[in-house]
Amino acid sequence: MTALMAIQCSSKDTSGSQGGCQAPLPQAIFDKDVSQIAKHTFKLDGHNAEENISFVDKSSLTIFQSGCDKISQEFRFQINPPSELDMASLGVEKLMYLANLDNRYMSFANWAQAIDGLRKEFTIQNEVEVEPGFFVGLDKIDGKNRTILTVKLFQK
Repeated sequence: MTALMAIQCSSKDTSGSQGGCQAPLPQAIFDKDVSQIAKHTFKLDGHNAEENISFVDKSSLTIFQSGCDKISQEFRFQINPPSELDMASLGVEKLMYLANLDNRYMSFANWAQAIDGLRKEFTIQNEVEVEPGFFVGLDKIDGKNRTILTVKLFQK
């Protein structure tokens, strides 16, 4: 599972490791050439990045990447209409959706599997250690017209 963060945060430009940072600069995880992606933007500000994706099904995803020594990736899904699923089930569903966009994104299935296997723990707490030092955080906000699901992959 740790390969997901390492692969998506790696960069051909190694200049990001200057200034005391161990991690390379973040790079875009998704490509605009994926058929289910209607719109895609990526902004880099030092070791922080924001990626915005609008899907053809009218859902959207914002990804925040940050970290110099400990990497964090936060995925904020906006789902219309609101979802009745619990946050673990919705997390599994949305990560599997990403995994099925293209073979390049199959590593998201590993994170979905980890969440699925730790459902009981997620009913007790929002952050669960999936491997030593690697955590998944889940949060779900239900609104009148949409649900916001946050899946955070991070190191401690």
